[in-house]
Amino acid sequence: MSKVFETTPIDATPIPLQRACDGPPRAALCALMFVLTATLGCESKPTAKPTPPPPQVSVAKVSQATVPIIYPFSGTVQAVKYIDIIPRVTGYITERKFVEGSIVKQDQLLYVIDPRPFKAALDSAQAALTRSEAQLTLWTGEVKRYTDLAKQGAGSEQQKEEAVAKEAETKADIEQDKANVETAKLNLEYTNLTAPFEGRIQNTKRNIGQLVEAESTVLTSLVQIDPIYVEFKVTRNELFEMQNLTTGDLTGKKTDISNIKFKVTLPNGKEYGQEGTLDYMSSEIDPATDTLMVRGIIANPEDKSSSESLISGQYVPVQVILGETPNSLLVPKAALVESQLGEQIYVVNSSNEVEIRPVTVGTLYLEQYVITSGLTLGETVIVEGTQKVRAGMKVNVATPDADTPAPSQPAPSQPAPSQPASKPTGTPTATPPEEPATAAEAKS
Repeated sequence: MSKVFETTPIDATPIPLQRACDGPPRAALCALMFVLTATLGCESKPTAKPTPPPPQVSVAKVSQATVPIIYPFSGTVQAVKYIDIIPRVTGYITERKFVEGSIVKQDQLLYVIDPRPFKAALDSAQAALTRSEAQLTLWTGEVKRYTDLAKQGAGSEQQKEEAVAKEAETKADIEQDKANVETAKLNLEYTNLTAPFEGRIQNTKRNIGQLVEAESTVLTSLVQIDPIYVEFKVTRNELFEMQNLTTGDLTGKKTDISNIKFKVTLPNGKEYGQEGTLDYMSSEIDPATDTLMVRGIIANPEDKSSSESLISGQYVPVQVILGETPNSLLVPKAALVESQLGEQIYVVNSSNEVEIRPVTVGTLYLEQYVITSGLTLGETVIVEGTQKVRAGMKVNVATPDADTPAPSQPAPSQPAPSQPASKPTGTPTATPPEEPATAAEAKS
């Protein structure tokens, strides 16, 4: 059995605005509608974005110079002389006359071994020599006496021969005693251990009061530091080019190996202040590495005001100078940019626009790269500010002597040039009022 719901007809007569706004709730609603209407008609206009000035960069000119032909190697510094200080006599150390790690001069006294036993041995040898010399005087007289008696027929020939034999035996004893005296003198001298050449003395391994054995105990070591060797290995191809240089096939001029120059780089990256020459090249190739050993000699003066000196055993980069290349193009080291596309250089053309050039780079010479292709003499390259530019962009070139003013800060009311302008406030959207539900919907 269905139910019938009664509906009340809705009065569609329009309500006047003044009546609609009567009463406190309706007055507040009307005020809100007026505010929304005013807001919809007052959209703010976007602020125009200022054009930033061209970025400022530092530049340099492509230069030209005669660059030496340099072959890099990895070398090892080796002392020209390195010896262990070993005593020649056995005894107890009584003195040490050097400071460990210092430079000692040639013939400088290093150690003293107790000389008293050796002085006594020398005195004994000299006494034996004196005794033998006295015996020789005796037997020389006997020989003369028996010889005279034999001439007179008063003496026997046997006594004469015995005297002659004793004289000869005594002469031999004298020679032996003289040798013993010289040996004793040498042993006494050996109690003073001196430096055989000038160099740097190492730490001592025996102290005062300790017993040292002749020809076996190592007391310390001495290293000659000036001049010093630098050894490195070259491959077969590099050896061929060096041989061509010495025969004149590479440069047209025959060069002796002793005239081939080389330089080394210190651990701090600086170039060592001395230049060396090659003095030895092995005649055999090492079959294990297919390389050949080459050695050079270089001055290594001791300068107390500088730490730039070579130390035996250290590894150093070696640059062997095998000639020179005239009219080489050079750019500062900072101008080279390495990217996924290879090595590039940013060039500023006559219109102050940036061009990106792929280049072929040669050797590094005096903090400048040799460019074998990609640039021409006199072109302008960017050395500072490449991260701020791109191809085709105009730039301001900073002069080396001009002071670059700091960029002014933008006013608070304007956006910064590198930042996008602030967007206008979004237009609020009014939500439409819901239609009143019918009585049937309410009851259902």
